[in-house]
Amino acid sequence: MDQTPKDSESGQVTRAQIRSQLDQLEANINDLKVQFEQYFAGLNKFPPDKLHAQVKREIRRLLAAPFKNSELSFRLRALEGRYRTYHTYWERVQKQREAGAYSKDVFKADLRVRHAKEDQHAQTAEGKVERGMHDLFSSYKSALEKESGMKQNIDFKAFQRSLVSRARELKAKHAGKKISFKVVVQDGKVSLQARVKK
Repeated sequence: MDQTPKDSESGQVTRAQIRSQLDQLEANINDLKVQFEQYFAGLNKFPPDKLHAQVKREIRRLLAAPFKNSELSFRLRALEGRYRTYHTYWERVQKQREAGAYSKDVFKADLRVRHAKEDQHAQTAEGKVERGMHDLFSSYKSALEKESGMKQNIDFKAFQRSLVSRARELKAKHAGKKISFKVVVQDGKVSLQARVKK
């Protein structure tokens, strides 16, 4: 059974250990992609079910791991997103194969276009805002869990809607000024504090 390694003295998962596990997950996802391409090309007789199941277990385990680092959390979300993109294509291609309508070239071209668009979006102002939103959400959730000592089930979409609504209200009051938010912990209470910049 896969387990999240812990520091032998503190019993806590270290950033280095999580980073190493993310490196392994990324390598396994890339390997899985290659094996599926070989399967679809007819080079392998059977799909890589064993490695596929392993990757899914690794993702579930890491998503449940108690690490509180926005950089690593963002990387995990990115890897999970990449896997889901691949998985969607694999399912679609499998259906096309069963229907006799599969084209390897179309699959690879579509995948390259999708990744190119994702990379371009990540570099845009909108992409950077989305990353900042995810980082703020991760910090807020981590602070709540630390203060309460309990795992928090917070919906990101609801968090995002609430934050966007607050930002709009503040921008209406402070026209032309930049609005930013940060996580504040005071007297055991966690909140999001808005800052108005000139």
